[in-house]
This record gives sequence, C-alpha cells and structure tokens, in this order.
Amino acid sequence: MRSLPQLNRIRPILAVSVALFALRAGAQPSMEERLQKLEGQVSALQTENADLRKALGVDGRTGQTVVVPGGREPTLAIGGLVQAQGDFGEKGDSRFATANDRFYLRRVRLNATGRFLEEFDFRVELDLSNSLAETAALRAQLTDAYINWNRYDFANLKFGQFKTPFGYEQLYSDPKLLTIERSLVNDRLTVGRQIGTQVSGDLLDKRLSYAAGVFNGTGVNTSANDNNQFMWVGRVAGTAWQGRVLDEDTRWSLGVNALTSKDTAAASQPTEFGFDVVPGGAKDNIFTGSRLGEGVDTQLHLGRLDLWAEYLRTRFRPTDQIPYATFASDGWDAQLSFFLVPKELQSVLKYDTFDPDLKVSANSTSTWTLGLNWFLKGDDLKVQLDYLRTHVDGQAAHDDKILVRIQTIF
Repeated sequence: MRSLPQLNRIRPILAVSVALFALRAGAQPSMEERLQKLEGQVSALQTENADLRKALGVDGRTGQTVVVPGGREPTLAIGGLVQAQGDFGEKGDSRFATANDRFYLRRVRLNATGRFLEEFDFRVELDLSNSLAETAALRAQLTDAYINWNRYDFANLKFGQFKTPFGYEQLYSDPKLLTIERSLVNDRLTVGRQIGTQVSGDLLDKRLSYAAGVFNGTGVNTSANDNNQFMWVGRVAGTAWQGRVLDEDTRWSLGVNALTSKDTAAASQPTEFGFDVVPGGAKDNIFTGSRLGEGVDTQLHLGRLDLWAEYLRTRFRPTDQIPYATFASDGWDAQLSFFLVPKELQSVLKYDTFDPDLKVSANSTSTWTLGLNWFLKGDDLKVQLDYLRTHVDGQAAHDDKILVRIQTIF
C-alpha cells in the first residue's frame, strides 16, 4: 500500500489525465452521432437523385437512355405528334381524291426545340406523313427549321423555314384546330410554309402584334427562287376589347394580312385555278405572273363559347393570260364552338365557302361541318369526330363525309 505523501503526489497527475481524456472525448462525436450524420447525408443524396431523375424523365426502368444536348444550349426539348385518321362516306371537296373509305396517318412529326443563353431559340421538325392525298410512298420532309433572335419582345428576328404570316386559321397550330381539317379557302389561298426571314413582335402590353417577312415564294422544302423577286407577307392583329360580359371573361380580337408576289413558274397550284404555262394538252397548274392577297379575320371569346370568322381574297395576273388576263378568287368561313363539358367535351359548327374564279358563275364549293372534340388530356390526347356536308356547284347532290381522328402530343 502506498503512503499518503505518495498519493498526494499522484493526485495532480491523475486530475490532469482525467481532464485531458474528458476534453478529447468531448471533441470526438459519439458513434450514435456519427450514424445520425451519415443517415442525413444519405437522405439528402436520395432526395437530390430523385429530383434529378424527375427532371430528366427517368423512372428507373431497364434500358432507358437519357438524351443530352450536343451543344451548349441550357434547354433542349424533344417532342412529337401523331394523328391517326379515317374518313368514310362520299368524296367531299377537291382535296379528297376518291370516295374510298380509308385509315391513314394524317401527321406524324418529330421535333426538337431549344434556346441559347445569347437570347436565341431554334426549332427543327420533321413530318413523316403530311398529306390528305392517297400516297403510296410516304417520306420524311421538313416542316419547321429556323433560328429566332428573341432578345426584344417587340422585335424577334427569325430566319429559316416556317409559316408565313397570312391567314388566321393557317397560322393556328395544327394539333389545336377545332375541326379536323381547315377550311378549303384557307388551304387554297394561303401560302403556308416558305423559306425566308421575318421580324415580329408584341406591343402595347401584348394587346397588339405584328409580323412582316420576305420569302422565296416557291413553296415548302425548296431552296430555289424562281426569279430575282421575293414574296412579301405581313400581318397585324390585336385585342379590340377585353373585359367581362355576363360574368364571363370576354375578348374580341381583329386581324388583317396581305401578301404580294411576282412569280416565274412558281410551285404547282391547285387545279381549280386552271393555270397552264405551256398551252395545249393537260393543264400543268404552274403559275407565272403576279398575285396580291388580302384577308381579314375576327375572333370572339366568351366563357365557354368561341366564334371565329375569316375572309380571304387573292387577285391573279397570269403572264400568259390563262385562264384570264386577270381574275380573283375568294372565300370565307365562320366557326362557332361551345364546351358542353368545360375543358373536356366541345361541340363545333362551321360553314366555309370557296370560289376559285369570280368571273365564272356556279363555280364554288361550300361545306357545313358539325364536330365533337373530346379532350382526354387537353390537346395532348384527344379524339375528334366531324360530319361534313359538301356542295360543289354543278353537282346535283351533296356529299356526306365523316372524319375521325385520335391525336397524341408527346
């Protein structure tokens, strides 16, 4: 046994040792604290991983591939459209080649859109089937392919192939149309997509918009111009009044547009016009000369109800004076739609008429359309059913036709 003086000498050393041990133990976390910290880090990583999967659209299934931009654009979206369609009954207007009942793919599209930090955006879209014609060999072709400088809302500058700013119904997005097909006058007197450049923008807090462009005027998917002249196209549209009527959101809009072009063997034109660059034999439907188009349109939105109306007119001056030295074509349409069930079931009533040559009497085509649109998931998944009753001057009876379509946007 140690003596008391020896214990007195050891006590300070023991006290210091105990203090150092306690200090060290306090500086190091316990095993339980370490486990809690690790669990928190794992939970944070799991949350971050789930958010990343959601942003990329990855659901964990085997074989999924994530597409990433090849360039430096911060956003890139890949999408598409499928419209499976059928028509039954009689022939209808001149866009339908026969009275044969059939199923077909009206539009099958793949697209990519994106933007750059330098305030540019772009769009490229391919269509693998884009015709009412009874075609035996479908092939891919461009619909849109353009670059747009969007720095200023009042002046966007676009270059490439895209829709020309002429005709309200023509400019309305294909998958959002309220009837399965556009009116005949809209298909015949608008000029669709062309290659060119355009400036467009919104003014007065987006109550007024404009677009003006210059294009080759030779049609879609052709890089040639038929002469040293360009097609000039312009449109101005705006909200004339906005407020509430009958306690419903109400908006009344107006639009005007015009085009002018001088053509030397422009793209093939519809047979109704009777153009023929080389007289004799079958008409070649090629137009050479000048044309001036104009149009006016209006839209009224009142709660569940929408009313559209549009008038189009084009004056032609064929160089070879076939069929005449000068003549005009015109037509109009009016469309009333109403949601029977809000955002789900919509009814449509439409009338359109087209006269390819105002100098010839009894030469027009008129169509009544009665339609139903069932929106399963908005325009992303919808079913459309249209009944068309068409009268072509010179024919004793009407043609009755049914169109049906199922559409998905992805």
